[in-house]
Amino acid sequence: MKTVVWKWFIDYEKEEAWLNEMSAKGFAFTDYFLGRYTFKDSAPGEYIYRMEYLKKYPSHPESQQYLKFMAEAGAECVSSWFLWAYFRKKAENGTFDIYSDIDSRIAHYKRIGAFFLILGILEAVLGTLRLADVLSGETLMGLEMDLFLICFFLCMSAVFLYSWNSIRKKIKKLKKEKDVWE
Repeated sequence: MKTVVWKWFIDYEKEEAWLNEMSAKGFAFTDYFLGRYTFKDSAPGEYIYRMEYLKKYPSHPESQQYLKFMAEAGAECVSSWFLWAYFRKKAENGTFDIYSDIDSRIAHYKRIGAFFLILGILEAVLGTLRLADVLSGETLMGLEMDLFLICFFLCMSAVFLYSWNSIRKKIKKLKKEKDVWE
């Protein structure tokens, strides 16, 4: 049976944990698009899920080569959206970790952090430009709608910059951990 769940995540590790919780309940993740998760029935805990923020779009030859490498290692790419790839591996085949060392984890976090930073700055700029227009007397859709847009852009900026800061802290922690081991 097919099950659809609408849910939003800003933290990929929480999303990944939730996908694995759903797998433990007998729901195999099969597709994602803009907060819409599709599952099919499966044996409880049949799959382990991991996510990765790719360097290039999944259709790019470099990413295609990487996806092929992952498939050869037994990890199926079940879905992708934007630069995110959703992988799964049969739990009976043992543990499943995409990052074998601290440097690869740091590089992954840096890609995610850069994405959040760019979005945070973009939303702040959009909110500020809209505010400047309103203060100069120019409205696009009426004052109430423009004020809503300003609040929306600035709130989204805060969410993305908060996420970027969380990623930055994780990178800092991993760098300290790396220094301990070296």
